[in-house]
Amino acid sequence: MSRGRLLGLVLLYLLVIGMSLLVVANRHHSRELFAELQHLEKERDELSADWSRLKLEQSTLLNQVHVENRSKEVLNMQKPSADNIKVIRE
Repeated sequence: MSRGRLLGLVLLYLLVIGMSLLVVANRHHSRELFAELQHLEKERDELSADWSRLKLEQSTLLNQVHVENRSKEVLNMQKPSADNIKVIRE
């Protein structure tokens, strides 16, 4: 075996080792990115649920304000003063 062939073979061997190390590093990195993606998707779902709850709460509060305004305007109702409030306990 000539010296040039042996050098070429060693070079190919080193390239194969180097490429296999790059494949392992790339797989590790992709797994880390996938784990981060799953974490971010879970956080997105939690934030979406919070947003839905807040929208529901906002609509409930707006309903209460609407009812109060209508009762004042249409029925001429007013909130009772502290003197007019009586607490009955059983």
